[in-house]
Amino acid sequence: MPEPRLSPSTKRPTVAQSMSNRIRIARTLCIVLMTFVHVQPGIPENVYDRDAGVFDIVYFILTRLVGLSSVSLLSIVSGYFIVSSLKKAGTIGLYRSKLKTLMVPLASWNLLMLALLGAYGLLWGKWQDWPDISALGLADAIFAFADWPVVVPLWFLRDLFVCCLLSPVLCVTLQRFPLMTIVALLIFTLFGEDLYLLQRPQLLLFFGLGIWLRMAAVDEAAIDRIARPLALGLAVMTAVFLAIRVERILLAEMDETLRLTLDTLLRVTTAAGFWLATEAIRRSPLAAPFMRFEPYAFFLFCSHAILFNFGGIVFRRFFGNFGSELFPITFFALPCLAVVTAIVGLQIINRSSLLLFLFNAGHAAPAFNRAPRERTA
Repeated sequence: MPEPRLSPSTKRPTVAQSMSNRIRIARTLCIVLMTFVHVQPGIPENVYDRDAGVFDIVYFILTRLVGLSSVSLLSIVSGYFIVSSLKKAGTIGLYRSKLKTLMVPLASWNLLMLALLGAYGLLWGKWQDWPDISALGLADAIFAFADWPVVVPLWFLRDLFVCCLLSPVLCVTLQRFPLMTIVALLIFTLFGEDLYLLQRPQLLLFFGLGIWLRMAAVDEAAIDRIARPLALGLAVMTAVFLAIRVERILLAEMDETLRLTLDTLLRVTTAAGFWLATEAIRRSPLAAPFMRFEPYAFFLFCSHAILFNFGGIVFRRFFGNFGSELFPITFFALPCLAVVTAIVGLQIINRSSLLLFLFNAGHAAPAFNRAPRERTA
């Protein structure tokens, strides 16, 4: 594959330190908020198809509005940095790197989950989460080949790897035909689910937007100017989705194109709102803990659903399922426990290069009581 020819503006290897710090804050913010999505309610019914009390609204905001939408900013950040990665490593070097940092953790964590599910099934005789034991079933369970993996949130790694495979083409087309490329990505977002290229076609759109921002050399101030009106739109989209929730309109039963359009608008505006929030955090006393946790964010992302799957069994036994007066304890405690577990877990494997390679993309973490070194990308 020929190497993409990048314009001079795309050949700058670093970004401003304030931008780098905001991106580190964004990773922590988005991944921590994402964990709320995967707290299991413990009931078979749709949790959004019931009269909305106070906790129902809080649950809807943290899961459907904030948690799910956090993926969009992470995707933009990934696209933003892929340009410099592609220039430094070349196409083949990039592919090798992403195999190690995305596909190896994807397989490792899913295999760990399979082992834990197997042990749980042998001990308790419960096999409902065990995948189909066939070539395709195992390919899906481990690599999210054509369906969700056994650790469901890890589909993001699979989709991000596909985006990285397409990044050389995206760099060329976004440089030469930016408007046509964005339109094509929008069409793919709305109609690409049946192609099975990505579990979430929207991810490619946001990934492409990140590439465009870097290739167009849009600086931090300009990005903020773009984000401000979009963030105002977040208030409108929040009102729309809250109205949908209060009226008990199920998104899954909507017209598919309308649902995807609303969801994409929500994610675009949420990404803008989150980005502006990173500047407020950077200027606040919260900046240090947010950036200190960032080296642990990937481990949190990979591990939290496994903790929730088994820890939720214990928590729900004491505090009930969704609808119980005590379920909010489970809902807020499990994400906090996941953060602590990520810090402890990564520190435990920190001295094993093999375990770091398998479970944390090969990245060691600094001691949590010591601020990490300043980094640029």
